Amino acid sequence: MLAGKPLSYKLQFVVIFVIHIALLYWIYWLLQNTGALSTMKVMAHFTGIAIYGALLIRGCAAWAKWHHLNDIKKLQDKQDKENNQK
Repeated sequence: MLAGKPLSYKLQFVVIFVIHIALLYWIYWLLQNTGALSTMKVMAHFTGIAIYGALLIRGCAAWAKWHHLNDIKKLQDKQDKENNQK
């Protein structure tokens, strides 16, 4: 899956994986402790989880777009350089 990819892609994968695991742990913790928390605290946690998830999705998409645009720019620069040498 990540074989042959630059280190920046591998680092991105690790960071995203860790952030997702943290979100899953938060959800698990909340579900385990919902009976011991007040309704307002549970609602606050679910609101936080929803915001965290939305930011995670948006952040991952923006990071992937940045990588994609960088790859396109590098390819264009390489093609321009090859065209200028001819």
